[in-house]
Amino acid sequence: MRVCVAASCLSSRSDQVKDAIEAAVDSHGLKGHCAVKGVGCMGLCSAGPLVSVDDQQMFRDVTPAQADAIVNVAEGKKAEGLEEAGEKAFFERQTKVVLENSGLIDPEKVEEYIAADGYTALLAAVTEMRPAEVIEEITRSGLRGRGGGGYPTGLKWTTVAKARGDRKYVICNADEGDPGAFMDRSVLESDPHRVLEGMIIAAYAVGANQGYIYVRGEYPLAVKRLKVAIRQAERLGVIGN
Repeated sequence: MRVCVAASCLSSRSDQVKDAIEAAVDSHGLKGHCAVKGVGCMGLCSAGPLVSVDDQQMFRDVTPAQADAIVNVAEGKKAEGLEEAGEKAFFERQTKVVLENSGLIDPEKVEEYIAADGYTALLAAVTEMRPAEVIEEITRSGLRGRGGGGYPTGLKWTTVAKARGDRKYVICNADEGDPGAFMDRSVLESDPHRVLEGMIIAAYAVGANQGYIYVRGEYPLAVKRLKVAIRQAERLGVIGN
């Protein structure tokens, strides 16, 4: 059972829903058989708190009082008093790329990111490719910036790689000041290791050895999860000395 713990759902007390479902699992004697975890944004913020059961059913506006009903569904029983998020057509029109892990993995557990093939692109880049080959791959991909201007990423990396200087930096600009723009917040809260992996690949490609992430102060949850991800990456030896 996955409970959305991104900012939008948390504002509707999804953390209390998660705690109540965990307690219900215990009271039903299902500890060890049913797993409950918090995940990133499930993509339907207006209907939170959202809870997904076995990736088959998603329920909207879930309250702590409905925890037993959620566990009943996990046991194969009828969903009593729960409202399904009937937005199947809404999701079927989407192809998630950057947010492919969002709503599926726990953003504070690097093991889940690795289980979803996290850091395999970095491994391939540093063991099988020269920096110039990484830039060429990015250029051929047609990847562009996500800030609105759509600047070609390959051109940007090429410019930095050719620039003179002993010290170069990778900057992640996650400020997004446009009203109602949450594309940065969503990925930082839901899949922070993806951001770190991209920055490290960029650093390898352009010859940088230090990175900065600039996050606006209104995103405390994103900052918290980034700090957790950085500590985990340091312990794994992915970043650091």
